Amino acid sequence: MAVLIIGVLMMVHLAIGVPLFLILGLGSLAMVIAVGVYSIDIIGQVPFSAIDNWALLAMPLFILTGDIISGGRIAKALTNMGQAMLGWIHGGLGMSTIAGCFFFAGTSGSNSADTAAIGKIMIPSMVEKGYDRPYAAALAAAGGCLGIIVPPSLIFIIYGVVTSTSVGDLFLAGIFPGLLMAASMCVANYFVCRRFGWGVSTKTPFDGKQVLIKTWGARYGLLAPAIILGGIYSGAFTPTESAAVAVAYCLFAELVITKGITWREIPTLLYRSGAITGMIGPIIAFSILFGEVMSVLRLPDALAGAMLSAEMGVVGTMLMIMLLLLIFGCFMETIASIIILMPILLPICAALNIDPVHFGVFVVCTLTIGFITPPVGINLFAASAVSGVPYIQIARRIWPLFLALVVATICIAFIPWLSLWFR
Repeated sequence: MAVLIIGVLMMVHLAIGVPLFLILGLGSLAMVIAVGVYSIDIIGQVPFSAIDNWALLAMPLFILTGDIISGGRIAKALTNMGQAMLGWIHGGLGMSTIAGCFFFAGTSGSNSADTAAIGKIMIPSMVEKGYDRPYAAALAAAGGCLGIIVPPSLIFIIYGVVTSTSVGDLFLAGIFPGLLMAASMCVANYFVCRRFGWGVSTKTPFDGKQVLIKTWGARYGLLAPAIILGGIYSGAFTPTESAAVAVAYCLFAELVITKGITWREIPTLLYRSGAITGMIGPIIAFSILFGEVMSVLRLPDALAGAMLSAEMGVVGTMLMIMLLLLIFGCFMETIASIIILMPILLPICAALNIDPVHFGVFVVCTLTIGFITPPVGINLFAASAVSGVPYIQIARRIWPLFLALVVATICIAFIPWLSLWFR
């Protein structure tokens, strides 16, 4: 009963806007005191041990990579390439936004950086061409979901650390799911634009020469994921070290080659990245503490047993897990959801003989939809910040893209080849 009351109080505090790390930390403390299964010392020991992890060093580095690119010229070049490829289709400017997010994801590994960088470039252009501003912001927010699916991905690194799954395999496994999710949003955008008459003015003949020119102009952005993935799979560096390589490469490209940023801007970029890391770090630390307390109370085992005893089969269980993840995504940050839910879901995955890499991609793809679902919806807030459109107006326009992502994720769940093509 005490655990149930504490859980309800945690949800109430989440609803009124108390910072998530405080809710997790104080909730864990309350459970330790109420149940008496642990010494109070765990409140300090477990969070420190949780973030004292070599693999987590990639987190601030990938965040910094996203800030470097969004402040320079690489993001604009990648967006121009997407526009040259898709701008001739009805609604092509909206599709170019999705394509720009896809290509930018290959360098940033961050959803919020993806949304902010591409949104700053594309939202004014779409509005100028007749798109509804809230819908233009919704496209940038939805496209930002690709930031943690397309390799390199910060969330895949976190998932790999938590579940002892190969980060390199997760990176490769995210390529085709990322393409499918991007394609599904482009299809949804096409029908939305046909319905409301947006994007007609962007219809221009396809020009292969321009595609080649813009692709060449985006070569520095396209080279980044090639260097990162090539280095990992050649054994030159580890996935964690790849984050440092990404920072070094993007900093050199923007400072020396494209001259998109100056030396004077570096302190600002470091401060901005440090502030974001400072917000995420405590969430990771106290999420692991909360998961540890939950495990000792055997709540994950009880829930896993209940789901397996229902005998819904692989299809029914996967759909039930997807619903659970979508609900968690509405209220909790993705990293926290992974750390809290994986002790519950991994035994189910093992019992159903689901490949852990495939399951990891499915989990991350489902949770990424939470970036565009209220009330947490980080990408909605990022799009609101760069567009000036109120958060709730963007949320009202996001539903066709939300449905497209759900359909794509269902395909990812039941077509393992999309994730395991490299085996």
